[in-house]
Amino acid sequence: MEKEGVICLFAFGIVLVNALTLVVFGFSETSMSNISTSEKEKAFDPGSMNLSVKPGDDFYEYAEGAWIKNHPVPPDKTRYGEFAIVEDRTYDRVKRIVESAASNTSAPEGSLEQKIGKFYSVGMDNATIEKQRLDPIKDEMKLIDNISNASDLQAVSTQMMEYGINPFFSIYAAPDKKNSKIMIATLTQGGLGLPDRDFYFRQDNESIKIREQYLTHITRMFVFLGDSSEIAENNARTVMRIETRLANASFTNVDNNDEVKTYNKMSLKELQAFAPGINWYCLFDTLGRPDVDEVNVRNPSFFKELSIVLQDESIADWKTFLRWKLILGTSPYLSSDVEEEHFDFYTKKLNGQQEMKPRWKRVIEAENEAIGEAVGRVYVDRYFDQCSRARMQEMAFNLKKAFRMRIQNLTWMEPETRKEALKKLEALDVQVGYPDEWLNYSELEIKNDSYVMNVLRASKFKFHHGPSGLDGIGQPVNRKLWEMNPQEINAYADYNKIIIVFPAGILQPPFFNKDADEAANYGAIGAIIGHEMTHHFDSQGRKFDASGNLTDWWTPEDADSFNKSTEVLVDEYSRFEVLPGLNVNGNLTLPENVADLGGLTIAYHAYKLSLKKEPEMIDGFTGDQRFFLSFTQVWRESDTNESLRTLTLTDTHSPARFRVSGVVFNVPEFYRAFPDVNPSDKLYIPESERPVIW
Repeated sequence: MEKEGVICLFAFGIVLVNALTLVVFGFSETSMSNISTSEKEKAFDPGSMNLSVKPGDDFYEYAEGAWIKNHPVPPDKTRYGEFAIVEDRTYDRVKRIVESAASNTSAPEGSLEQKIGKFYSVGMDNATIEKQRLDPIKDEMKLIDNISNASDLQAVSTQMMEYGINPFFSIYAAPDKKNSKIMIATLTQGGLGLPDRDFYFRQDNESIKIREQYLTHITRMFVFLGDSSEIAENNARTVMRIETRLANASFTNVDNNDEVKTYNKMSLKELQAFAPGINWYCLFDTLGRPDVDEVNVRNPSFFKELSIVLQDESIADWKTFLRWKLILGTSPYLSSDVEEEHFDFYTKKLNGQQEMKPRWKRVIEAENEAIGEAVGRVYVDRYFDQCSRARMQEMAFNLKKAFRMRIQNLTWMEPETRKEALKKLEALDVQVGYPDEWLNYSELEIKNDSYVMNVLRASKFKFHHGPSGLDGIGQPVNRKLWEMNPQEINAYADYNKIIIVFPAGILQPPFFNKDADEAANYGAIGAIIGHEMTHHFDSQGRKFDASGNLTDWWTPEDADSFNKSTEVLVDEYSRFEVLPGLNVNGNLTLPENVADLGGLTIAYHAYKLSLKKEPEMIDGFTGDQRFFLSFTQVWRESDTNESLRTLTLTDTHSPARFRVSGVVFNVPEFYRAFPDVNPSDKLYIPESERPVIW
């Protein structure tokens, strides 16, 4: 789940800071600073192209068709492209880190090295995990079995929530959207086992099939918990009935990404009267925050219905529901039969992945989620080239300059709005590589007892002490804490903090290549920088001012002009057919589509600002052509049909093909770079129909 106001570059099914001074695991910055992350390779490979296709008919296929044809999705992935390639490279690096830590038996107890190594070694101990089966969660199962009344139900579900298993909803700290200097307790809907609320209601054949498979999956899980087949089937139907009721009250994915609709600030007294089926005072007291007196309720209709459902359904049915949520949340970390059943539904059936990743990758994935910033401290010390920071800052400076010039010259924007837009751009903070402030893991225990309990203890630590942890409620917003690990291959923008973040993990080829020409870098990482910058001015980000507060700083005329332009994008993307009968949701993907278009536009103009002379032809392509080809390379990807369907129905990002096709044909400079593209081509867009946003 993307946190409040945090918009990511890419969905994986995954600062201006002082120089590093830490010494981790005996490796100092000096000893590691000469390791290059650029890894000599061609910035753009013409061999990836399909020259039999006209660029104006399908630029994505023209630029990357040969590569896609020669790179089918591997059996242990749901999709395969540059993000997956760089992720695999990063997995190998992290493997060296965790194996080194695990082999150091003299690491001091409680040190970061001991925790990193212990988590990995316990997770890799297959023999013990198989022998333990469900024993590690027997205490939690006993708590559920002993529930006898509504008070017990709330107490147990609250404890599960601390462990990162959210049976009904989630609580976390986030900036108050209208007072962005202070963190506020935030409630958001939950309780569903299918990817999205509409999965419960769609009547197409594929959706009906998925619901049937889901019921079978739940039944099998109850059998693992010790139920007979008949009881397990009845329990699965109970779960489906309750989840469907919660789904019916949930916001749609479009509404759930609406920054205005999801701001509903209430006092705790008001919340108690609004949703009396939960003792909110007791809940916050149990979580160690009896001082909480106001909350943002993102989805009021959901909490209203949840309050009623909690009182309507029997205690016996709620115990069944919690048993399901417990096994759902822990199954990837239990014995192989349980883990494989989880994989079969959530990864194979929903996303088309045929084989599990190797064990070591699955454990690293869990470790990155559990204590990823601890691993990240070592990662940046060993693998992050400090020279990359300077180059990134220079590029970001040029992009800001280009964006400023674009805003100053927008013909549709009035001076009053333009002044505020420039003020916001000036306030934007670009953070690169790693956070300026690291999480303190001293209170987290990693033990030998079981893999799953290490995962749950880490989740509880994050629930209280992480960047969105409950410890932050009522505290000043800390712009130095990150919502991503440094080793993550991604980037994000935070509407409230007015920051954009580029972890060390994404500063690798082909996204960023310090040895490449300017065209290649500006087309790749430059468009990503521009994407994150534009997020602060997308269809949702534009609603926040230079202080990160949700407020209307637009004149009515400018707001109308902006909305008319974005409606063009909604219509354009809604026409893209992903699979037969399945189109992109232009409303759901609008913020990302605005960011893609703005990002590429700004990156192009920043690229031109960076040039001291006309670039030479490389591989027979001009600089402008390499800019657009490099941009396309970032998004080349092979996908399973299952993953395409799930992502199209749930993800705020358009599928990769349309992140290219939907953007380049709206950029005037693209037509000048490829003069053979003409009005008779399939994807050509007449100039009068191209939206001008940023």
